[in-house]
Amino acid sequence: MSFSHSEDKDLMIALRLLQMMMGAGASIEEAMKSVADSGLGSVSKSFSVILERSIDGGDISSEIKKEIGNVNSKPLKKLLSILDMGISSGGALGDGLLNLADMLNEEEKIKRKSLLKKIALASDMLTYVSMFSVVVIIFYLMSDMMQYGSFSITLISLEMVQSLLMLSVAVYVLVMLYIKLNDGGKMS
Repeated sequence: MSFSHSEDKDLMIALRLLQMMMGAGASIEEAMKSVADSGLGSVSKSFSVILERSIDGGDISSEIKKEIGNVNSKPLKKLLSILDMGISSGGALGDGLLNLADMLNEEEKIKRKSLLKKIALASDMLTYVSMFSVVVIIFYLMSDMMQYGSFSITLISLEMVQSLLMLSVAVYVLVMLYIKLNDGGKMS
């Protein structure tokens, strides 16, 4: 995943704020100032840097281009490119911002579907691990019951049961870590 859920959310809020302000007649600089002051993580930070440099004598379009080179997030680069094109074309941003918002919504849906598939696969794995653990315990109990005087049948030893159950726990922990890491990397 290229960026975390909070960055997605921040970018979507910034897009909506830009759309709203531009629709109400604000200039691109005014809309960018509003986003910069909104505390939207890397989006606000990038906009603040651009505005500060442009106040110090730089051209806002060239400052946006410089910031595009400094940003790692592809959606944020795309947003900055749209803003630069809007400045070049005299402020017509509506369609570009709307298209970017739609693209981000679609990417989020795809990520969620992918995560759901991974969780379903992990759930199946956990079911198999649980069934395996139950079978190991049953075999151990059966071997414990199959003692006839001096004659006994050992299907599985206590050490083997402990090892297999520890393996089951390890698989369970790995599957849960896999799910957590694929869910934005947030560990609870």
